[in-house]
Amino acid sequence: MSESNNGMNEYRKSILEEKSKSDDDFEKYITFIASGSLGLTLTFIDKISPLDKSIFKWVIVLGWFSLGITLFINLLSHYISSINNTKTVQDVDDNIPYDELTNNIDKRNKIISNLNLTSIILLGFGILCILIFTTINAYNG
Repeated sequence: MSESNNGMNEYRKSILEEKSKSDDDFEKYITFIASGSLGLTLTFIDKISPLDKSIFKWVIVLGWFSLGITLFINLLSHYISSINNTKTVQDVDDNIPYDELTNNIDKRNKIISNLNLTSIILLGFGILCILIFTTINAYNG
């Protein structure tokens, strides 16, 4: 029985390590895509469709704000995650009951999940705005 339990503990540990790596990658990719999209639009405006000749400028501004907010929320998510990890370690050190510990972790993870989902939605919306602006002005110019 303990050998089976040990195997499950190792499996659980490997899943948590993979989740941690995936979370790190998620934050990196969100940051990379959002900042890259901002940079590409600046190049488009500089080289292909200057703002003074563009139409529907509000669409690109909306896209930029969405990408900027995405970057901010991603940074906030990372910060809150770090704080939550410290709180969880403190909960473990305080020997709080297992049910309370898992309940606290679930509450904390829900906040991070909501922030991450918001980042994804804003990133998609920002990219969509940029694509709309680019398409309209590529044919307009």
